[in-house]
Amino acid sequence: MNLYSLIRLPRRIGNKFRSQGLILLYHRVATLDTDPQLLSVTPEHFAEHLEYLSEHYNPMSLSELCNALKAGKIPKRSIVITFDDGYADNLWNAKPLLERNEISATVFVTSGYIGSDREFWWDDLERLLLLPEQLPNRLELTIGGRNRKWDLTGDVEYTTGQRSSTRSDPWNVTMASDPGPRYTIYRDLHRILNVLPCGQQETILSAITQWAGVSRTGRAPYRALTAGELKQLARGGLVEIGAHTVTHARLSAQTASIQKGEIARSKESLEEILGREVRSFSYPFGQNEDFNSNCVEFIKGAGFTAACTNYGSTLTRSADPYCLPRAMVRDWDVQTFAARIKEWFDG
Repeated sequence: MNLYSLIRLPRRIGNKFRSQGLILLYHRVATLDTDPQLLSVTPEHFAEHLEYLSEHYNPMSLSELCNALKAGKIPKRSIVITFDDGYADNLWNAKPLLERNEISATVFVTSGYIGSDREFWWDDLERLLLLPEQLPNRLELTIGGRNRKWDLTGDVEYTTGQRSSTRSDPWNVTMASDPGPRYTIYRDLHRILNVLPCGQQETILSAITQWAGVSRTGRAPYRALTAGELKQLARGGLVEIGAHTVTHARLSAQTASIQKGEIARSKESLEEILGREVRSFSYPFGQNEDFNSNCVEFIKGAGFTAACTNYGSTLTRSADPYCLPRAMVRDWDVQTFAARIKEWFDG
């Protein structure tokens, strides 16, 4: 046994005797040509994930896990499935597979996108920059009073060969290099947009839409749930609905009044549609730097009883119910998925 293994041994032994649960974070269940943010899991892989969890772990709902946490004892090998954002494919592709395996899930919905014909802003950015066959050779935007310029020389027009290559080996944000200026601009603007309030995001996206000469209407497979679909998703009780703000704002980058409004109004909107109480929340982006103590107090004040993050792995009975860790799931085959689950539980 090497030194690294010896260092980790006490933690692994402790984990075997410690009450643990694991909350998994998904976003989409769909088959996509491109997925730069790696948010989608194919229906085939999701079905494999659920079958594996049914056979080897103890799937439960988020509310059941929270009740167990409150009681101070988490059932062994507990697993909770959650989704962020509120894509329509959560109903059409994910729910039938959840029903087949009788596994509960919680879908955290960004209420301001419900019924919109627009895509979520990160998908829209991909559509505007990475998909058009031809773009102007320069992009200029005024952002926060500063004039920003990007040069697309060498990447203005997609040839048939380039488009085919992109689909066969799709680029994503974890890759170290960019195939061309379009991708560098996408990274730059994603970093800029994700800290801005919704109104400023919309102004910038509208300017890019006009510059690119494309429609503002989004792609149908990328749309959010409608109000009717949200009710259908919640029908039967297998899927719980939670809140995910109104506009998917990075809360820590907003003023206290915007934070409070994003949190409270998302709950109110969802409850009005569903006719029932919404008790759980997840932080957009969800890393430690994406929310602060103000957010937690506003969440408590709004009447939420739990809130999920997007970092960490397993949780124990000492976990803070307003800072529940989650583990991000990618489009893995069942062997990779099983290995990652084991790794998370073993610590």
